[in-house]
Amino acid sequence: MKSHHPNTERKAHFYFLDALRGIAALWVVLFHAQLNERLDHLSQALPSWISAPLLEWGSLGVAIFFVLSGFVIAHSLRNANIDGLYFRQFSLRRLVRLTPPYYVSIAITIAFALLSSIVKKQPLAPMDEPLSISRLAAHLGYVQELLDFKNINDVYWTLCLEIQFYFLFCALLWLGQWSARQLQLNVNGALNPFSAQTLVFLPTAVLAALFPLGILTIPGRATVFLPLWYSFLLGAFAYWAWTRKLPLNAFRFYGAVLLVAGIAHRDGFAISSVVTAFLLLEVGRANRMQQWLSARWIQFLGKISYSLYLGHVPIIGVVFFVTQKLLGVSVLSDVVCLIASLAASIGFAAVMWHFVEKPSIALSQQVKLPRRENVLVQA
Repeated sequence: MKSHHPNTERKAHFYFLDALRGIAALWVVLFHAQLNERLDHLSQALPSWISAPLLEWGSLGVAIFFVLSGFVIAHSLRNANIDGLYFRQFSLRRLVRLTPPYYVSIAITIAFALLSSIVKKQPLAPMDEPLSISRLAAHLGYVQELLDFKNINDVYWTLCLEIQFYFLFCALLWLGQWSARQLQLNVNGALNPFSAQTLVFLPTAVLAALFPLGILTIPGRATVFLPLWYSFLLGAFAYWAWTRKLPLNAFRFYGAVLLVAGIAHRDGFAISSVVTAFLLLEVGRANRMQQWLSARWIQFLGKISYSLYLGHVPIIGVVFFVTQKLLGVSVLSDVVCLIASLAASIGFAAVMWHFVEKPSIALSQQVKLPRRENVLVQA
């Protein structure tokens, strides 16, 4: 596909985004493969400058996911005239897109946990916590983190936050457009100093930045959107800067503040978020969003990345358990386990994408969004 100006109304396919999504998913898989000392022999055999970024830093793939989500959602809502009907349809569309693969992965995770409990003759306890109806129900509603239930599969915590990001971002755009109509300010989506969108998004961006700056802190992992909201906003702001709805210098200033904070506090998540956002902007400005990293194999990884992310944890557990029973524990068995778990996870994701995710995408596209574009209101 040839590149075109970002403001054109033709549907864009961002090959570069898809590739980054695939890389992020693979990085997370590598991170989970080395947990619980499963790859200790291999890690010790490799130089630290290889083992650390390849295996130990893979959790930072989540930061890439959040930034990409912000970019994509900002793109999908670029011309939306949001009201109650639009918000409802948008929310339903996102849930229909995400939920079937998520529910299938829950069922598969529980099935593997049940098999493990039978083999090991232990009670059924995914992630070392008994499975109850209330715990399962909380997962089905994406609220297990909010209700203080342990995740059945540890990757699910990010979905709880993603859902919050989507709904909040759409709601803030709705509030900005409503405020613009009340105050007769610019409603075309541009974040100029006199726009209602600035009045809405500036306070939330500042509040979100207080967490990587270390002014506000929370114990443990984020269970609500605010501590990691800046990561999603960076993606949205990168899109707005690319499409000239946000001044480049405003985006660069916000990103620079977060980057300095990340470096000062050794916060890899913040650093990865800023680097990803700046990369998206610069690749977009270079008009390479639809050309770079368009190789078929990496696009395939991007296509199945959601299924790969959801399903790899139990697959890795089974592969390592069986392989190490057969080969013992050594550098060689670590290599075999790693290759086999990657192949099995990718194979499983491909099957899940074809039979579950692809139909859910088609079903979500049947949820129609109101086709009313923003109308410029002069101050």
